[in-house]
Amino acid sequence: MTAKKKTSAKKNVRLVQRSGPALAITRVATEIRDLIEAARSHVSVTANLAMVSLYWNIGRIIAQDIQKNEKRAEYGTALLRELAGVLTQEYGSGYSRANLQDMRRFFESFEIHQTPSNKSSPHTILQALSGESQHEQICQPVASKFAESEICQPVANESSSDRLLIDFRKHFRLGWTHYRMLLGISDSTQRRFYFEQAASQRWSKREFRRQIDRGLFERVALSKDTHRLVAQEEQTAPTEVVRYEDIFKDPYVLDFLGLKGAYSEKDLEASIVRNLEQFLTELGTDFCFIARQYAMRVDEDDYFLDLLFYHRGLRCLVAIDLKIGTFTAADKGQMDLYLAWLKEHDRRTGENEPIGLVLCTSARRQHVELLLRHGPHRMKVAEYMTHLPDKRLLEGRLKMYSRLLKDRDGELAE
Repeated sequence: MTAKKKTSAKKNVRLVQRSGPALAITRVATEIRDLIEAARSHVSVTANLAMVSLYWNIGRIIAQDIQKNEKRAEYGTALLRELAGVLTQEYGSGYSRANLQDMRRFFESFEIHQTPSNKSSPHTILQALSGESQHEQICQPVASKFAESEICQPVANESSSDRLLIDFRKHFRLGWTHYRMLLGISDSTQRRFYFEQAASQRWSKREFRRQIDRGLFERVALSKDTHRLVAQEEQTAPTEVVRYEDIFKDPYVLDFLGLKGAYSEKDLEASIVRNLEQFLTELGTDFCFIARQYAMRVDEDDYFLDLLFYHRGLRCLVAIDLKIGTFTAADKGQMDLYLAWLKEHDRRTGENEPIGLVLCTSARRQHVELLLRHGPHRMKVAEYMTHLPDKRLLEGRLKMYSRLLKDRDGELAE
């Protein structure tokens, strides 16, 4: 063997010797990383569920004590005030009177699915997540032995069909913030819908708030094409960048206006202005009201835009035109005129181009798609309704939406 070949062979041996430990380090590091991430996830889930269980049990103790003393006037108010004073001094502001009241409402609105084998503990929560717990029943821990033992006790108002059942194996991703947002929803059907969707779709706190602000419940309840709505939801993902398509709902529910019988567009506009605060809530976050009957002059003609808003996230003017009847090509042309005028005369330095929203009682899909597909301006057409549909029809649409989402998720998993 020549000297050159011997040198090359030695180099190859050294490379193999070096690569062996390097590959081993990579493999071991990967295994350790997996363990660390799994441990972090388990710690996070355990702490989250322990807090939910703790607050529910605090609410249970308060609610049951108030129930025992319900004949004593103002007992509940005094109890919450005194408890808040004691607990905030020892444990901080998280146990304020308002938070204790939320915990009481949490217990009265939800039931926790537990086993007699100390399901409240972190260890058994992780067992539940892995499917080890097989036999379940509704039970509650004794307050003085919360971390040690549990016995089954009757639940106050157990017969109430409005109480939602929390099963940690299905709802372990929902934290206290999720439940506080759910407590802010007064309608039981709407609360149940968001509770189920937040768990099944694994919504983060931010996504949960986004779906509420976008009026997912109302859009599902009033949608004439549930399959199409599911397809739209699949395409619409949360994003840090605000898109104008995402800030608008369809349809809008304006039942708070109290309009009955025949009414004109002026009646509709006047009622919206009288109920501006509720209308802003229905529009969503970041909308600021500017004017009503906003005047525009083109040549010798005067035009008046029904409502003008500003959106802080989009940094642009939002023109809203109210229509009673079906959306037509003339409505699109009128909005184009409004937007062109606002862009030319009222857009300030640093602002984006204005966008338009045509609110009508009927929007035929093909007309909307064809008219809005090409054009110089950004606009949206949405329907509005002054009342919700029959409760049976509403529940049927909600169930169909949930079923379609499950079928879609099942297909994606295959």
